Formats: sequence, structure tokens, C-alpha cells
Amino acid sequence: MNLPASIPFPSDSALYQDLARADFADAYRTPLRDRTATPVEIFLQATRATPEWVNTLMALRNVVARAIGIKDVGIMGANASRPADSYASGDRLGIFTVIESGAHELLLGIDDSHLDVRVSVLKSDAADGPTCTISTLVRIKNLLGHLYMLPVGRIHPHVVRAMMRRGLA
Repeated sequence: MNLPASIPFPSDSALYQDLARADFADAYRTPLRDRTATPVEIFLQATRATPEWVNTLMALRNVVARAIGIKDVGIMGANASRPADSYASGDRLGIFTVIESGAHELLLGIDDSHLDVRVSVLKSDAADGPTCTISTLVRIKNLLGHLYMLPVGRIHPHVVRAMMRRGLA
């Protein structure tokens, strides 16, 4: 099996209710080595394992973003050095803002003029051990959002899978 595996969007995610209105959605699942990890700890492990090529792409993205008037979100590992239990709703975690953090799911987001992004880090207990699913939903707001998602939609799966493979699998 090619891990992390692409799967249908998980119906037990809090984001599932927004799936029908999404312009882009994907989900990837991998077994967890650490069955005690919380969703915030899982996300921190993945973020801290961000490959350098991803940070390079993020830096390039931010240069272009500033030039065309959209948010410079920083790099994936930014704001990811605190203890997992110190993050609360409204805090920055990596490039995202924490929306909600629970025992089984962490919800993150970025809202901007061109699109809104939501990410779920869902921990599940399967018969063969704990798993983590990272799911992404994007709502495009305008032409700039559509143009932005042309390259990002193709690169995003590689980024998520690389971070999961390095940090979780």
C-alpha cells in the first residue's frame, strides 16, 4: 500500500458537512506510530517534518502572494514550537489558525480574499491500530482563487503526503 493513502473524505470529520460546497477536497490516511498522540501533537509532528522543498515553495508562494495582494502565510513550521496542549482556538499553528481542538479532531483554517481553506486532523481507532487522516477543503471566492488553485491543487497532495510520510508513518 502506498502510504499515506488517498481516501474518500471522512464522513466522521466535522468538515464533512461542508464537502458539497467545496471547490477542492482531498483526504489522506496513514497508520500512527504513537497511539497516545493528540490531533495537535500529530499535526505538530507532521509540520516539524516539513521537507525543505516545501518551505522553499512556501517562500516563493509568499513572494508572489505579497505582489498580488494576498496573505503571506509564512512557512509550515512557523509557530509550531510550543507544547501541544498550549494551543487554543484563535492561535496560529504553522500557517493556519486553530478553529477547534478536540480529543479526536483538530480543525485549522486560513481565510483570505481569494479562498478559504479548512484542514482536519482526525485521529481514529481502527481494528488494526490508530490512524490519522488529514483532510483539506477549499472554497474559492473569485478568479484569483481559481488561478491560484491551478498549480496549488496539483502540488498540495505531494506536500501533504510528504509531511505525513516524514512525520507520522
